[in-house]
Amino acid sequence: MLCLRALGLSAILLLVSCGTTAYDSRPAPPPKAIIGGTLIDGTGRPPIPDALVLVELGNVVIASSSKGLKIPENAIRTNATGLFIVPTQMGARLEYGASADLFLLSGNPLENPLLLASPMRVMRSGEWMDANKK
Repeated sequence: MLCLRALGLSAILLLVSCGTTAYDSRPAPPPKAIIGGTLIDGTGRPPIPDALVLVELGNVVIASSSKGLKIPENAIRTNATGLFIVPTQMGARLEYGASADLFLLSGNPLENPLLLASPMRVMRSGEWMDANKK
């Protein structure tokens, strides 16, 4: 009798635990590609002209020169030609796996740090904060 109760309790716990697991059946959002800007990635490397920063699920998956790289066809593209792509925080890096927190600036912040106070666009965790601009 005790064995049956234990078996019944185990079955109930198993059903409850399966029912509370939340699986999101929605498709993943399309990646975001920031193309053509000058990348200052925070690693100490020299700025990278004509860069590509590819963001998927809020993280950086590519941050390098765009030469020879393919952009996924479903990517939402942002033309950053003439702009500088930089991390939003001192000490942060725009490299593989990092959270996609970045600024698009109208000039080189290494030459004029005041530009950090007025970014053209802001991305936090892979989402543009100024959604009205594409």
